[in-house]
Amino acid sequence: MAQWLARWPLTARRMGSRGREFKPRPGWRWTSKKVDSSDRMFLRACIVVCASLCLAQAEFTQFQWRSCTTDKVNQKLKVYSASARPMPVLTPGNLHLSFSAEVLQQIEPGTVLSFNMTRHTALGHDVHIPCVGGIGSCVLDGCSIVDTLVNGTREGQRDLGRQLKKMFESVGIFSSCPIAVQNVTITDYVIHIGDLDPALNVIADGDYTIQTTVQQPSTGVQYGCFEFDATLKRKETHGQGWLLGRRRRRSD
Repeated sequence: MAQWLARWPLTARRMGSRGREFKPRPGWRWTSKKVDSSDRMFLRACIVVCASLCLAQAEFTQFQWRSCTTDKVNQKLKVYSASARPMPVLTPGNLHLSFSAEVLQQIEPGTVLSFNMTRHTALGHDVHIPCVGGIGSCVLDGCSIVDTLVNGTREGQRDLGRQLKKMFESVGIFSSCPIAVQNVTITDYVIHIGDLDPALNVIADGDYTIQTTVQQPSTGVQYGCFEFDATLKRKETHGQGWLLGRRRRRSD
């Protein structure tokens, strides 16, 4: 591209629209000076920036989920459907949750939930989000995760824990193990998401894929796996750069 731009004035001077030599009017000044290396670098940077800014506008417009369970023999939790709205998820704001699942076998104490959180950036690179304050790619006790939130160190954690505990209790599921064989159905339950704590600034606005695996830590046996895509957007964003902005849109 830079080489073509460097040759363009000379080419335009020599050839007209029908292949004949084009003679500029007196007083016109053309140059065939080639673009130097610094100009080429500038042109390339401009192209990358423009492309990235265009891609940064993409976002997930629908909540999308899929099963990632690989061990059907030992599967204890099966998800049939799930939805969350609005999408993007706005903070602060209300999130409407619905899902249908089945506990196929009793879930015993010691079961863990392993979260793997990935952010998709404007340049097409996936960024692994570490575990920060119980948010991100964490491994948590599946039987006490709600109580852990309720007794958290930040008010945002405690408020979310109380809401989740109330949601599960509304359908007869309690926050301790063992969890008996049963069907679980949540319909349009509203969870209020408050402002994210400043300590969670690593969780920036953008597109995320979150994988949750239910497993036995001592043996590594998988009891179930659930993966979903979502976009997070703060109602007021300060200091959000385009480089790690949104990358893609999925709406199917």
